[in-house]
Amino acid sequence: MRALISLVSQLTDDDVQWILSAGTEQQLAADTELITEGREIPAIYVVLEGLLGVFAKDSGGRRLALVGPGEIVGEMSFLERRAPTESVKAIETTMVLVLPRPTLEAKLAGDVGFSSRFHIGLAKLLSQRLRAANAHLRAQTPIAIGEESGPWAPFGRVIRQFKGLMKQVDAAALKNDGKVPAELSETVRAQFQKMAVMLNDGLGDCATLNERTKEEFGIRIQHELLPYLHLTENADRWYSKPRGYAGDFLSIDFIYQNRAGGSGRLGPLLDRCFLDLPAAVAVRNRRGVLGREIGEAIAAKGGAPAQVTSLASGPAQELFDVFAGLPDPMQLKVHLVDMDLQALAFVADKRDKLRLSRRMITHNENVIFLALGRKQLELTNQDLVYSIGLIDYFGDDMVVRLLSWIHGILAPGGRVILGNFHPDNPTKALMDHVLEWKLIHRTEEDMDRLYTRSLFGRPSTAIRWEDQRINLFAECVKR
Repeated sequence: MRALISLVSQLTDDDVQWILSAGTEQQLAADTELITEGREIPAIYVVLEGLLGVFAKDSGGRRLALVGPGEIVGEMSFLERRAPTESVKAIETTMVLVLPRPTLEAKLAGDVGFSSRFHIGLAKLLSQRLRAANAHLRAQTPIAIGEESGPWAPFGRVIRQFKGLMKQVDAAALKNDGKVPAELSETVRAQFQKMAVMLNDGLGDCATLNERTKEEFGIRIQHELLPYLHLTENADRWYSKPRGYAGDFLSIDFIYQNRAGGSGRLGPLLDRCFLDLPAAVAVRNRRGVLGREIGEAIAAKGGAPAQVTSLASGPAQELFDVFAGLPDPMQLKVHLVDMDLQALAFVADKRDKLRLSRRMITHNENVIFLALGRKQLELTNQDLVYSIGLIDYFGDDMVVRLLSWIHGILAPGGRVILGNFHPDNPTKALMDHVLEWKLIHRTEEDMDRLYTRSLFGRPSTAIRWEDQRINLFAECVKR
């Protein structure tokens, strides 16, 4: 998602419309090869839905990376005019936008302004990838003599204490039929929370270290903690991103279930530590916040059906919660929009078992394309449009475009509610550096500014919070 947004942020609306009209959609069955190593490719590709895998012969056929919705492939070969050094194939049924090389080259040659903006966008995208790769390499360099007394010292001390505690806990579990004693379990959970806060104090937005040092220290800490993270069930999924991004529908559903799992003697305990992190608690809390807002939309209709749309709907558990409490399901009609077919299938299976197929309508659409006008969705007079965890991945310009699209489908007096992580999130550094779950955090003032720039033309009409005050929910009413 970030790759497409990074590129689009450099382009004008006309530029984006040209790309969308010049590109064509292509569906790939699972195991279909899109790019072949050593063979010139005829286009640049943007993943619309599904997953691509990147492979190279010199890696023994091992998958090097996953490419999910919103990511771009083929751009390096396009810029260098060289055959690709890796192969790319579909991991599952995947839809890509194909932008043919001759068409793009003709546009770049004939439109100097577009050419400048397009190349700047690609340069920034590649720079971000290179910076991350360099940070990984630097983090693998052994700690220099004397560094233990420098800026790294407090981080090294906390990591050593945690690893020592893990060794102690494992030894105790071996003597206790493989079970961690309750008192040690509580000690680990307290120490883990303390470590997360310390990481945020030292590597977070308000820390005094420069950005390069933060990145290096963050990756070094990640290398130290990864062996423990891989023992977990939930946290390992957040890190490995099997659907291409951390907050996929199953990850969120598992967080809602709040059931720790993992392997070995330490896995379930460590998974419980991650599930108890303030950010994970906030995710569970926001389900209730939106459930109450949907309830208010129903009550305001005075018996007529409330029309509600959920964007990037994921597991949609807040909606199932609401339906479970309704005396009559006819009081609510919901449209669920998600680009992930598996997410919609997951919801549809639960919906059909509950006989709610006429009350919950699914739409397999990419929200970015709706916001940009690439796709149309026939929705009007919605009483409430909301998204719990979508815009944390979007830059400001894309959020403004999305808000203006939402404005068009709301009824007069209808409400939009968008959730976003707040910068006060004490888990932010651990999410950024250890889990590689990087989100855009926004303040109340940031949300007011976005609403004012959109067709709503005014600040938020209300700001709501979940109990941790880590997720805010900014509401605006259509005049």
